[in-house]
This record gives sequence, structure tokens and C-alpha cells, in this order.
Amino acid sequence: MSGELEIPATRILLIRHGHYERIGDLGDTVWGLTTLGRRQAARTGRRLLQLVDIHDPNFEGIFASPWPRALQTAEIAARELGIERVTIKPYLHEAIPLVDASFSRDFGIAHGLPLTTPEDHANTVRQVTRVRDRFFHAARKQTTYLLFTHGNLIRYLVAGTLRLPFESWGRLDCSHCGITEIRVFGDGFEALVRYNDAGHLPPSMLSAT
Repeated sequence: MSGELEIPATRILLIRHGHYERIGDLGDTVWGLTTLGRRQAARTGRRLLQLVDIHDPNFEGIFASPWPRALQTAEIAARELGIERVTIKPYLHEAIPLVDASFSRDFGIAHGLPLTTPEDHANTVRQVTRVRDRFFHAARKQTTYLLFTHGNLIRYLVAGTLRLPFESWGRLDCSHCGITEIRVFGDGFEALVRYNDAGHLPPSMLSAT
């Protein structure tokens, strides 16, 4: 619970959306959760209830990507938490996989992905920077945010905390409804507390793609 922290920190809990249905060519702005994804989301909400004190005045709320699979995950989890409001942030949408020749070779990023154009790389950096500017602030008091978003964006945020290039995302697995936590302390130091925690899901409910 947030009240257990001895040193004030900004807690950012990043939750990937649940399993979703890729129906034809409808695309990211339409695809929603499957039955499995909804079950994953409900279990995730119950797990978050153990991790976060929603009655703490320093709990800042739930924020979600506008894309249906993430927003639906947030709404289902919110019901489990007893929270009525989910705030949509457009810049929490999925980010493209960044691939360049050297990191494709050195980090074993999946074959078949096109190399990233300079424009796409710059757009991705701007998106990640906007998320960090909004939520990753040096702590003046204990603060907790729940962000329901997407796998690539989570991996880029973790890479930033670990001072790794974004292109190293291919080394980081990211399960549906996995919970990642980053804390930012008063001096700006960032710590990765948990990554891709899916222990609240039984093996039969684990998925990633």
C-alpha cells in the first residue's frame, strides 16, 4: 500500500491491457477485449486493490489510453477498485516498435519488422517524453498513479528508467495485464520496483500476444 512507503515517492503503476480480439482490419481504435481479457482485467483490479490505497488523498486516480482494449481494461479494473472515474489521456496509446539495424542485430528484435524512419522515431520519443513529463515528476509527497496502456509504451518507459535505448524493448517480455511499477524519489532518482508482474493470473490465463 502507498502508506507503507517510508520515503516519499511518485508511484507509477503501468498496467498493460488484457487479451484482445484482432477482428479483420478494423484496427487499434476498434479492437476490444476478449472474454479472457475481461477476466484478466477483473483479476488485475483485485490485485491492484492490494497494492494501492484508493482512499489515500495522494492517490491521483486511473488514467487510460483511448484505445478500446486499454480503456476497457481500465474500466473493468476500476469497478473492482470501487472507482467511478477513468481519465483518458490520448498520448497513452500504443507506440510503434522502434527498430534500427544495430539493435536488431545486437538485441535480437523480432525479424520482419521494418527499420524505423527518423520521423517515426522522433514521434515516439515525443510521446514517451510527454508521458514522463506528466507523470514521472520528482516526489514532493507520496503520490500514486495507475496508467492503463500498451506493451511497447511500457517497455520504453522502463528503458528510460534503466537508461537503456528504446530499441532494447525486444529484450523485455510484456504479458497482458502485467503490472509494472516505477517510483520517482524527491531527487529525481527512478527505481524499477516490479516489472510485468502477472502473479495474480493463473497459468491458464497468461497471454502476451
